[in-house]
Order: sequence, then C-alpha cells, then structure tokens
Amino acid sequence: MKLTLRSVIIAIVTSCLLWTGYLVAQPPDYHPQVLAGVAYFRQRVDDQLPLVEDLLAALKTGDLSKAKMAYVDARPPYEEIEVYAGSFEQEDTDIDARPYAIDGGENSPEFKGFHKIEAFIYRDEDLAAAIPYAEELIDSIQSLKTKLKDINHFNAPLNFDGMLSLATEVPAKKISSEEETWSDQSLLIFKHNWIGIHSQFKPYKKVLDQDIVDEVEAAYQACMKTIEPYFTPGKVAATPYSSINAKQRGAIVKASYDYRDALLKAKDALKMPDPA
Repeated sequence: MKLTLRSVIIAIVTSCLLWTGYLVAQPPDYHPQVLAGVAYFRQRVDDQLPLVEDLLAALKTGDLSKAKMAYVDARPPYEEIEVYAGSFEQEDTDIDARPYAIDGGENSPEFKGFHKIEAFIYRDEDLAAAIPYAEELIDSIQSLKTKLKDINHFNAPLNFDGMLSLATEVPAKKISSEEETWSDQSLLIFKHNWIGIHSQFKPYKKVLDQDIVDEVEAAYQACMKTIEPYFTPGKVAATPYSSINAKQRGAIVKASYDYRDALLKAKDALKMPDPA
C-alpha cells in the first residue's frame, strides 16, 4: 500500500502523542456540567442581591426584630454559592469570612460582610454600626455577579474540589457552630451548603452509572433528613442550633461524611483530576 507523505507525517505525530501519553491521559473537561452549575449560581446571586438590599433597609429602620429576620432571609443564597469559593477568593472573604480567617480577627478592618453584621445585630444590638457594612456587602455581591459571568473562573476539577471541601467542612468544622455564633442559625447554613453542593452534582448524573447516582442521591437525602425536624414549612429560619443535643449533632456529622464519601466515589468514576 502506497503511503503519502501526509499520511506518514500524521502517523508519526500520532505515535509520538500516544507514546507521551497525551492522547490517552487527557481527562474529560466536563464543560457542559460546569456551564450548568455556574448557571444555577448566577440565578442564586440574582436572588442574593435584593435580599441584602432588604437587609440594609431593615437596619435603617432601627427595628431589631426586622433586622434579625432580614439577616436570616439573606443568608441562604451565598451559602449555596460558597461551593465555588475557590474561584472568587476575595469576594468570599469580603462576604462570608469569620474572624479567625482574618489577621487581627474581629478588630481588623478586613473583617466585614455577613458575620460582621451578624455580631452587630445579635450580640451588640447596634444596627446603626452595621449599616456601612451592609452597604459594602452590596458592593461585594455586585462584584461576585461579575465574577460569575466569566466562565473562565471555573473548571470541573476546581469546582468538584469545592463540593468535596464544603461537604467535609460541615461535619469537620461548622458542626461546632462557629459559622453562626451569634444568630444561632448553623442549621440553616448546613441546609444550604448541602443544597449548593447537590446543585453542582446534578449535571454529572447524565455521565455517571446509575448505581453511583443513586448512592449520592441517597446520601444527600439522608443529610436533609437529619435537619428536617428543625425547619417549619414556609419559614427560612431554623430551630436554634444551641437546642440540638450531642446525639442529634452526631447524626448530622455521620450523614455529611457519608455524603462526602459518596461524592468521592463519583469523582473517581468521573476520573476527575485534582485542581491544577
């Protein structure tokens, strides 16, 4: 069989690529799944903005009860979006950092966002002091909206790592109630962290074996079942976390680790690499 020069060159290049592993080692990029996940978070940041604006308005009324309600109502969206915090680290710090994450702690000018406002409302009952931080929080949400519009900030390995990290953080750290120290709303945070994680898993269902999908789904539902008794239909707020006993907290810990482990199985099945 006569080979053209073009055919010979193609054969040589292909052989070299196979020899170096390039053609066989490239993992799937899962771009459609990334697009679907980011689209959900774009909707949630659109939900977040008016809720923070409502929080600012409530602070300006001087009514403590209204401020507390507005604070709780404003918390869920970002606690879902937080899954992808690795793609917008500055906005995450400005919106949701706790004092331990800031050099100088609570007294640092870098400490701001929801948790600064939380302390002013629930601990200090100083709504006027919270107003400038709520105004700045609106700017941070606007910046987050801009970041979410640029798909170049996101990729499957980084995003899946965010899912696993947050699924671990709930039972390893947030279970201690450090998340909502003053509002006592840690259960609300757990709920929306799990919702956010699962929103990002859903696009991968189409490319996974059904048994793995079923295992992840069952683990997620088990998480939600552990906190279901502490929510009232039609209300955002949860039962105060301080009322939950050790056995009940233990059930949350076990369910969340089981969910994390199921997600790890999904990651392995997807041949998802670690972030670069």
